[in-house]
Amino acid sequence: MDRLVQLLLLIAAITTIANGTFMLVKPLEWYVFVPTVVTTGPPNAHFIRDIGLAYLGSGLILLYATANPALHWRAAAVGGLWLALHGLLHIYEVAAGICGPATFWADAPAVIGQPLLVIVALAIIFSRHKRARRAG
Repeated sequence: MDRLVQLLLLIAAITTIANGTFMLVKPLEWYVFVPTVVTTGPPNAHFIRDIGLAYLGSGLILLYATANPALHWRAAAVGGLWLALHGLLHIYEVAAGICGPATFWADAPAVIGQPLLVIVALAIIFSRHKRARRAG
């Protein structure tokens, strides 16, 4: 289970770091690369880089947590926090009618997938801690 937790966090970390780096280095290319982003309005390179920094920061914290998830579970929670809040914003936008379900499902693998990887990893860590406390 330790390897599974590390793998889940590593996938979330690498994809988050890659997205953030892409946003920082080539913001206008990133804007065109993600088809649903074009529907949100004209590109703003500064704003895209701002969000890229949030992704990069989250990814680096998750990468740190990957080294020893049981010990660094708090880092995993912090690294996943922005990702989870971002995912919740997308859910809210569909519920409020700001964007349609098709946009949500097109974005879901990245916007919902990354925080879900972290949530599953944390759930495994917490369930193992709970079992260990019961046994000991």
